[in-house]
Amino acid sequence: MKMLRILLSLVLALLVSACATMRPTMSYVATGLAPSEVTVLVSDTVSHLATPLPPAKSTLVLDPPANRSADVLTPTLLSALRAAGYGVIEADQQTGPKSAEGTLVRYLVSPLENGVLLRLQYLGTEATRFYTRTADGGMVASGPFIVRETGQ
Repeated sequence: MKMLRILLSLVLALLVSACATMRPTMSYVATGLAPSEVTVLVSDTVSHLATPLPPAKSTLVLDPPANRSADVLTPTLLSALRAAGYGVIEADQQTGPKSAEGTLVRYLVSPLENGVLLRLQYLGTEATRFYTRTADGGMVASGPFIVRETGQ
């Protein structure tokens, strides 16, 4: 029953986060993330992307959120990806990504119940993972990434 509740919440969050962008292709990062939460999300993102998009062989085109002033995740993500060996380009805010530049990666980070939902989009794939906030102020993954092919 608890798993069904989590899955229903996940679906609802995915629908809500998809409607909250200026361009339908932009990333989204909710406000209010703590630095320790950003560290966990960025570390897991870099680790997850290493299998389908190997460092030193992949150039990533990040499509950052429209509201960069409130976005605490993107600068840390850019640094971590570069440190891991990726070539990283940021898509233009007005025109969006160009297909010849590299592999497009979008990320959506939304609050959900007592945690955060991270969704990555790349190569026609969506990978989603839920993180629970702990009583001591930390954040831990509630399970593995759920990966599905979107066919796009």
